[in-house]
Amino acid sequence: MSKIFTRSYRARYSDINADGLLAPADYARYIVDTAYDWGESLGLGESVSQEHGFYWIIRETEIQFFVSLHFQEEFDFTIWMLDWKRVRGTRAFLVKHKNKGITIAQGVQQIACMDSKTQRPISPPEDLINNFRLDMPREISSGRFPKISLLPEKSLTLQHNVAWQDLDTLDMVNNGVYISYAEDAMTQLFTSFGWSPIELKNHGLARLIRRLHIQYQMPATWGDTLNITTSSLKLDDMGGSIYIGMTRASDGTSIAGCVLDWGLIDRGSGEAHPLPESLVSAL
Repeated sequence: MSKIFTRSYRARYSDINADGLLAPADYARYIVDTAYDWGESLGLGESVSQEHGFYWIIRETEIQFFVSLHFQEEFDFTIWMLDWKRVRGTRAFLVKHKNKGITIAQGVQQIACMDSKTQRPISPPEDLINNFRLDMPREISSGRFPKISLLPEKSLTLQHNVAWQDLDTLDMVNNGVYISYAEDAMTQLFTSFGWSPIELKNHGLARLIRRLHIQYQMPATWGDTLNITTSSLKLDDMGGSIYIGMTRASDGTSIAGCVLDWGLIDRGSGEAHPLPESLVSAL
């Protein structure tokens, strides 16, 4: 089987958000679905991982979005390994429109192998990892997750209680759910400035995520209450960057940090739209 793995999808109605687009959190889920099928095809699937007593976690995900996807559009999700060093590695992915052939999104993901008993990082068998190694893998541009210090007077903090349906099979909050948390916090920040989703829609506008970069630091589990703090990082006439930090309310442990680069589009044409002056002033 090929070390570069491709799986085809059709955008499902249940994945489409209120703006009629495939939501960023769903891309994270497609990455995981594709990665599991890729692992099965190269002899390192779920059953093999269980036999060896380890499992996989995601440490960091960065995705650049170039084109929006809509209901029933078909796309190919391609994934491959960039490198692997002892207990962690990097995989890259590319999303292409099946009929048009254009690149929809691309990115990289940092993953680690964990011992099921000790819950500590472990090196998987080298012969299995070699099944994924490429001599000259195609590189995808990526950056280091930034170090950010928030100013409380310029931030909005909300609390969120982790629900049972937010968890995955490891009893941890699913990676894609954190992205949904971040988008919701961003929406609350905009709403506090008078630009709720309804207000944007009334002006014929929609918010679009151009890039997301999320770093997972510690798992959140059922019953946790999270403090989710949102702050604007930078801004210009066509969009900006928002940082969302998530900590456990009970002890202040950092759970995840996320940077969302965003802009506005015209709901009719889909073209980029300048920011309203009142939103620029507020941010």
